[in-house]
Amino acid sequence: MIWKKNIYDTLVACATTCDEYATECSRQQDIEELYRCIFLSLDCADLCRQVAVLYVRGSENTRLLARTCIEVCEKCAEECERMSAERACQIASTCRQCIRVCMAILEMTLRPDSESEMSRTLFNALGRQEMIYN
Repeated sequence: MIWKKNIYDTLVACATTCDEYATECSRQQDIEELYRCIFLSLDCADLCRQVAVLYVRGSENTRLLARTCIEVCEKCAEECERMSAERACQIASTCRQCIRVCMAILEMTLRPDSESEMSRTLFNALGRQEMIYN
């Protein structure tokens, strides 16, 4: 799997945005009505972050988790669209971008074409691992 920065960036952006949105929702007066949205946003953030970790590492399991990420991002986007607030619509849009990126991951080949591509993937993973967890 060849590493592409835009894929990584989109996954991390979705994780960050969904985490922030869950926090915003948890501070609302009508929190009981927002539980599903909060939980889906947190699930989406966790999965996007984990797909980013596997992707940057070049793991053979990236595609497996990307499939699940698509399903959860879809649920999160639908829930946010149902709310129809401007911020919720922004979150839905971010989730839809992440879905497209995960679909691109599913279309990628599992093995690099050469040993140098494997080294490049590993090099990128080692250089970015600290950014993912901080």
